[in-house]
Amino acid sequence: MKQLITYCVFIILCTSCDFINSGVVKEETIVAQEKQAIDLSTVDEFPSFPDCDHLTGETQKECFFQTLTNQVYERLTQNEFVVSKRIQDTIQVALEVDSKGIIKLVHINKQVLTAQQLPSLDSLINVAIQNLPKASPANKRGNLVATKFVLPIILNVAE
Repeated sequence: MKQLITYCVFIILCTSCDFINSGVVKEETIVAQEKQAIDLSTVDEFPSFPDCDHLTGETQKECFFQTLTNQVYERLTQNEFVVSKRIQDTIQVALEVDSKGIIKLVHINKQVLTAQQLPSLDSLINVAIQNLPKASPANKRGNLVATKFVLPIILNVAE
């Protein structure tokens, strides 16, 4: 009988730890839930140039893109393009602002005719991107993060 009681007490002690621990949420579970809750497709603060830092929200975002567009436009208009066929193309310039604020050209997507008629276009766009002022990186939950976006350039060159 003494052995039976000892055995029962032992079983209760061994299984009671599972009941105590079952109410405690594991750290891995919390981290997994937080990761699911974070929307990685958005940022709290968009990248910004020094001239746009005093603005907030959509106005700051518009200022960032306007500065970027103006810089590329200025570089392209400094050149006179000579083509044998009319070019109407929307060039997709994929860019990344890394967590240090450095803007990098990722890819340029354009029509084959545009590439054939304007072989120096990629280098002109690349120089324009390299000459941009350093940006403040995007911010997500207090952390500096890299962001990617596409800048469309509408190209209309007559013969």
